[in-house]
Amino acid sequence: MAQADGIVSNGSGAAVRADINNQLAAVFTNHSGTTEPATTYAYQFWADTTNNLLKIRNSTNSGWVTLRQLDGEFDTLPVENGTNSAPSIYFRASGTDSGFYSPGTDQVAVSTAGVERVNFNAATEVVFNDTGADVDFRIEGDTEENLFVVDAGTNEVRVKNLNGGPLAGTRNRIINGDMRISQRGTTFATLDPASGTYTLDRWQFAGGSAGRVTIAQSSAVPNNTFSSSLYGDVVTADTSIAASDVVFIQQTIEGFNARDLIGTTFTISFWVYSTKTGVFCVALRNSVADRSYVAEYTVSASNTWEYKTITVSGGLITSGTWDWTNGIGFRLAFALACGTTFQTTSGAWQTGNFIGTSNQVNALDSTANDFYITGVQLEPGSVATPFERRSYGQELALCQRYYELIQDRDSVWLNSTDLYDRGWQSFKVEKRAVPTIDIVNAVTGASNSVRNVSAGTDVSGASSGATISGVAFITTSGGTASQVARWKIKASSEL
Repeated sequence: MAQADGIVSNGSGAAVRADINNQLAAVFTNHSGTTEPATTYAYQFWADTTNNLLKIRNSTNSGWVTLRQLDGEFDTLPVENGTNSAPSIYFRASGTDSGFYSPGTDQVAVSTAGVERVNFNAATEVVFNDTGADVDFRIEGDTEENLFVVDAGTNEVRVKNLNGGPLAGTRNRIINGDMRISQRGTTFATLDPASGTYTLDRWQFAGGSAGRVTIAQSSAVPNNTFSSSLYGDVVTADTSIAASDVVFIQQTIEGFNARDLIGTTFTISFWVYSTKTGVFCVALRNSVADRSYVAEYTVSASNTWEYKTITVSGGLITSGTWDWTNGIGFRLAFALACGTTFQTTSGAWQTGNFIGTSNQVNALDSTANDFYITGVQLEPGSVATPFERRSYGQELALCQRYYELIQDRDSVWLNSTDLYDRGWQSFKVEKRAVPTIDIVNAVTGASNSVRNVSAGTDVSGASSGATISGVAFITTSGGTASQVARWKIKASSEL
C-alpha cells in the first residue's frame, strides 16, 4: 500500500529516486490505504482498504465516486445511494435526474424527471407513486391500450381480455341488454307511450305524448358481436311536445341487483343509431321517482351506429325512497322526447321526477325518424368494459324471473262427471313475486280461453291461483272426456 502527494521534491539523486518510486507505487496501487490520500486531484483513484472499494475522485475534486468492490466479488457493483433528483445510476440521454437510486435501507427506487415513480422495499411491496400520490399502473400491447390497468383513482384492476370474457363474473345489471330475448313477440305496433307496454323482454315503452311508435326486434346491429337491437319507428309524429309530455324506453332494475351500487361509481355503455341528431338524455330514477339523475349524450351523425359511455360518479344515493329487495331498485330510461315538467340539469342527483334536460331533442317530430339501441350495459367502475356475453339460456332465465311464456300446454279431460280440467303448471324460473296470470287460447290468442284440440272448439279457462313457483289452472266450462285441451300461460311479475 502506498500513498503520495503526486509531487517529486527537489533533492539528491537517491532522495529523488526514492520519491519517484514512492509516487509510482502510489499510482500502481491506486493510492491504497485506510484513509483517503492527503492530497487529492480530480479523476484520482483511491483503493479504500477499509471498505475494499475502488473509488475515483469526481470532476470537481469535491468527493469520491465508488467504482466497484475489491474483495473478489467481481459480479457486484456497489454505488452510492443517490437521490431521486440525482440517482446513482442514470441514463445520459434522459438527463441526470432519471435512473435508479436507494431512498433508504433495503430499498431500490426508479425515478424519472427527478420524481420517484416505483419503489421496491423490504416490506415486499412494489409501490407506484408520483410525489406521494398514487398513480396508475398499465401494461400496453403492441396495438391495444390498457391490456392491464391498476387504476389508482378508483382502486380498480382491469384486465381487458378477462373483463370481456366469462371469468369476469356478472358485471352487467341490465338484463337482455343485447335485445336477443323477446318472449312476447317481435313487433309491437303503434304503441301509445301512456300504455307502458313491455316489448322486448325487460324493456318498456312508456310516458305520454300524441306520438305513436312501433317497437320491434331488429337485426340491424353495429357489428357482428350483436344479433339484435331494439328498433323504434315513429308512425305518428308529435311536432310539439307539451310541458307534461315525455316518451322513453326503460328497464327497471330489481332492488336486490342494485344495492351494492350505493356510493359506488358505475358506468353505462350502449350502441345507438338515430335518424335525429343532437343531444339525447339517459335518466336514473329511484323506486317512487322522487330522486333522479340525468346525463346527456350526443348523436353526432344521422343513421350511424355510435358507441356511448356515461359514468355516474358516486353511484346511487340513499336519500329519497328506495327498495333494496325484490321491488323497484331503480329505473334506467332512454329519452326520446321530454317536456319542461320532466327537465332538469345534468350530471347530479336531483329531487323530483326527471327524464331529460332542456337540450333533449324531439325524436318524435317526424315519421321519418328511427331509433335503434343495443349493447346496453350498466356495470360498477368508471370505465366501460366490453359487453358482457352471457349464454342465451342464462339470459332467458334472467328474463323469466319477470315474465314467462309457457307455450302450448296440453292436458286431457279425464273427469267423467263435470269434465272440467284442473291441474298445476310449474314455472321454469321462480318469479320475483307472485305473478299475474293470463290463460291464453293456443289458437286464437284470446285470454281466459282454452282450445279443445280434439273437437276444434274453445272453452273458457282461467288461473285458480298462483305462487312464485307455479300456477293452478281450471277450465271453467266442460270439455269432452279423453279430449286434449291446449293453451298458453303468460306469467308476469314485472316491476
